[in-house]
Amino acid sequence: MTGARAPAHAYRIEPLAAHHDRTHFECGQPSLDSYLHERARKEMANHTAAVFVALPSSEPHVIAGYYTLSNMTADASALPVASARKLPRYPMLPATLLGRLAVTKQHQGRGLGEHLLIDALGRSLATTASVGSVAVVVDPINDRARAFYEKYQFTALADQPGRLFLPMGTIELGMA
Repeated sequence: MTGARAPAHAYRIEPLAAHHDRTHFECGQPSLDSYLHERARKEMANHTAAVFVALPSSEPHVIAGYYTLSNMTADASALPVASARKLPRYPMLPATLLGRLAVTKQHQGRGLGEHLLIDALGRSLATTASVGSVAVVVDPINDRARAFYEKYQFTALADQPGRLFLPMGTIELGMA
């Protein structure tokens, strides 16, 4: 189901909390739905993922979308030569994993996915002042998700074509 594009200010993005209603979230991908219903709060408590939710200003406890961020290491040899050339010659490099990004069916087609992605990239960039990260990495769940990320300049890792990355330098230029 799609609707008119909603402006970014129509949603507030904040960390997942107990008062948010996770029970009715349905995006059309069962694994993304069940993650939010069953595992998201536990992963927040265990510090294995940070979960951020988008709340419509008209319904501040209803989750319209969410994304997760975690730290990871990326194999430096998998980076394209142009990207690797600008980085220290370490075998593994710190990166940020955008593990999940989902929007409920009733909010799809309104620009919320883009709003969530831009928020995730901004948060990822902001953390580099405290914790190093050379890129944001995603593992798209399907071809539609892959096309979405590629629209924002994510590119495939050389030896892992199912995994995409966006260098922090590119994010920094885009946020300027």
